[in-house]
Amino acid sequence: MEKETYLQIYQQVNTLEDIDILAIEFEESTGVIAAILNQKTVSKVKRKMGQLQNKAKNFRYLWEKGMTINTLAQNNDVPATLMASVIIKELGYSKKHVLKNLDTLDNRRLAIEIEDATNSDLFFSPKAHALQVVKGKMGEDIISKWLDHHKLGYSTEEDLRELGMQKTPDFFLDKTLYVDGTEIEWIESKAMFGDEKEHTYYFKKQFQHYERDYGTGMVIYWYGHLDTIEFEGNLIRDHTFYMDLDAKIDAEIDELLSSTL
Repeated sequence: MEKETYLQIYQQVNTLEDIDILAIEFEESTGVIAAILNQKTVSKVKRKMGQLQNKAKNFRYLWEKGMTINTLAQNNDVPATLMASVIIKELGYSKKHVLKNLDTLDNRRLAIEIEDATNSDLFFSPKAHALQVVKGKMGEDIISKWLDHHKLGYSTEEDLRELGMQKTPDFFLDKTLYVDGTEIEWIESKAMFGDEKEHTYYFKKQFQHYERDYGTGMVIYWYGHLDTIEFEGNLIRDHTFYMDLDAKIDAEIDELLSSTL
């Protein structure tokens, strides 16, 4: 995606209602627009974390005076699950314990409001994280089927970990695959949009280690990527690399691209 187009989408997408409108306007799948909205929301929240923590006692005071968690979240333009986490911590509870034991929580008002918060939050709730895991698995399944179709052997991330490898791509190929003249030894699947910030983060955390340990490879950003990002000597591709091979694979790609939040 050209950076100018990306910046226009990034600036205009702010709510769920914007997704379908912008998908039509920019002729992109709803999944691409939703991925950009998700990353914009996460970035905004990271910038606000310090401010939220500094105001935690004030949020608790307002909550104890009757203001709901959802209202506090809306007033401060943050995901409801994050605000719930602030209140949970201020009340002295363990977040992990509370989220797993809402039915037995002695503070019934808190339990009800946490449930409301997680149900309304499409970015930071357990359901949102679970959906992202599903999308990631869908992308990996498509690559697996594509490799099987071409009769290309491979080791999965789990296989490599069993061998004691520390940094493990999603797929390590048994034999070198040549794509556009580049030797591909491994493939990494990312169910996200590849902007400069995300790409830099994963380059430092993963990609550079894969290249060091396994050789050159290919990163798949299922929801597209900026034309400006680079990975010298390696390849960056999107969903189109796997299209038009098999009708079932194409259908699964369409399902993944239509997934929103």
